[in-house]
Amino acid sequence: MSESRGEAARWRIADKYWMAKTTPLNIHTVTFQPKNEENQDRIIVERWSIGGDRWLLLAVCDGHFGSATAEYVFKTLPTSLHKKIRSFMYRQMQNNKLDRTNIHEFGARFTTALKEHIERFDRDIGEALKDICLNPEDLTEADARELIERHMDVIVRAFQGTTLALALVNLDHRFMWAAGVGDSTVALSTVGSDGKRKAERLCELHTYKNPKEYYRAVMAHSYDEQPLLDWEDRMLGWLAVPRAIGDFALKFRASYLTNLFNFTPYGDTFRILKYAPKIVTPPYVIAEPSVRFVDLEPIWGEQNKLLLFTDGVDNLVDGNLVFNPEKHSGANPVDIVSALLSDEVDPEVQRVLGHPIDPHWSGDVDNKAIDILGNLLGGTDVERLEMVTDEERLRDTGEGWPFHIDDTSIIVWGLADV
Repeated sequence: MSESRGEAARWRIADKYWMAKTTPLNIHTVTFQPKNEENQDRIIVERWSIGGDRWLLLAVCDGHFGSATAEYVFKTLPTSLHKKIRSFMYRQMQNNKLDRTNIHEFGARFTTALKEHIERFDRDIGEALKDICLNPEDLTEADARELIERHMDVIVRAFQGTTLALALVNLDHRFMWAAGVGDSTVALSTVGSDGKRKAERLCELHTYKNPKEYYRAVMAHSYDEQPLLDWEDRMLGWLAVPRAIGDFALKFRASYLTNLFNFTPYGDTFRILKYAPKIVTPPYVIAEPSVRFVDLEPIWGEQNKLLLFTDGVDNLVDGNLVFNPEKHSGANPVDIVSALLSDEVDPEVQRVLGHPIDPHWSGDVDNKAIDILGNLLGGTDVERLEMVTDEERLRDTGEGWPFHIDDTSIIVWGLADV
């Protein structure tokens, strides 16, 4: 009976995710949203040829207030980044390629160029908004509604936002850049000489629990505006990440919120007028990424994995909003996800998650991203697997502690080029 219940629970979970295995590089991906509503995450997997070399772009975007900004990044950032890389190489290098003969000379410049491109990409979203509305304080409601009707896409992607975590890999020369804006993760999981896995987060995590990030964000504004964060660590009670692409309601002056964004469908949905008096010295959110160069040559091999995931993973590892109300596991999500890649069951991981795990959770599908997701959602605990697709439980906003599972996206790639 329990086996049939378990199989049924796994089928219900499978109905809520989209997964892929990309050949020939064997990239495993999954994105999951348990409720019957739009998944605001986006996953990017692209392969390029630049200067005769093979490049790989992997990225996850975690949209908030909607999917418009994440979708815009998904559709346009790869093309713009590809053009930027080609331009950088053709302008600065005689052989029109970045490889191990010149990485020491040009690597730091490329890091700067990647950082600036991501910031420029975000600024362009804001500039597009200014192009159609330079002086929102002069708008009447009728003017605003006409602008929204004519330029809904520009306005919505500026209002909504997304995090970004990406890895840009040169497959032929085995080096990469990792970049992050917000609280999505890029990490490496490697197998040591003792056969055990260890994990390393490659980019700074932009949350207010990061002391450096808290200090930077709070000290950028005057004493008169304090406290800027509410009890849930949301800036102005609005947003829980200090860095994101989009979110121009918190980057531009308040008149954009009161005289334009307020008349979009999101004005009533999020009751945004109450935030206007708090917007005094914008920006409260920035898009400056954490960028890092990594030489993959010493660790190249299928057993070592590159991981990218959105903060839905962090929430499941923490457990506070899922199976352990008002209790935090205190575990590092990077360590837990890395350990779940092992073929052997780690008792400590089972203790942290609070349920037994199955290293091959995806079965014949053989997708490591699904293995990770399934073990975070309940492993072999049938009751927990049933809980995570229980619409009544997921939508309960009563007085009890909320049972919440966020959009969750995972990419796993073994460091091999065939």
